[in-house]
Formats: sequence, C-alpha cells, structure tokens
Amino acid sequence: MQSDLDSPFEMLEPPPGGVERMRARLAAPERARGGFGIAAAGVAAPAVLVALLALVSNGQRLDERDNAILQARELDRLLGREAPRVPLTVERDGQPQQTEELPSSDPRVRIYRAL
Repeated sequence: MQSDLDSPFEMLEPPPGGVERMRARLAAPERARGGFGIAAAGVAAPAVLVALLALVSNGQRLDERDNAILQARELDRLLGREAPRVPLTVERDGQPQQTEELPSSDPRVRIYRAL
C-alpha cells in the first residue's frame, strides 16, 4: 500500500464495530426478497385473466360487417377471398370516359377498351 500523502486514495479506518458487523452479514444466509410481490402477482394474474375472459365472452362479438379492417380490399388475397371488381375510371382530355372489360384467357390479366 502507498503511504504517500500525495496518494489519491486515503486510507480510512472502519467505524467502531464495523468489521464485525460486516463479517456477520456476510456469514448469515441471504434472506429471500420479494416473496410478497411474487405471491401478489401470482394471485393477480389469474384474476385479471378471468376478468378479461368474462368481458370478452359477455361483451361484443365482432361481426364481420362491423369490422372495417377485415372488409379492406387489400386483405382479400391474404384471406383467400375473391377480390371484387373495381370499376376502371379513365380520363381523356380531362373528361371521364366509359370503359368495357374484354374477356381474357388469364384470370390475372384484365383487358379494357375505352368506348
């Protein structure tokens, strides 16, 4: 150890009886902590689950007509539904023009003719 007065760390003496208290604390078995918190969480989690299940079963059943997300056209392919035909709108010289869909041999290809 350094005994220089210029040392950045000064040697300190422990408080009276401090060494004995420290040794006793290190020798004692460690106490279990948080036992009450774990027990409270164990009781609260099933209670919350039962309350949520009661609310869902007694509450509203989502009807597909009422759920706008499930009705989105973008989800038709992902949900395996046939996509509804979207009318094609065409403008020619700033005026809307009618179109006619022509038959196609490939169901993924749509052919339109401007009238």
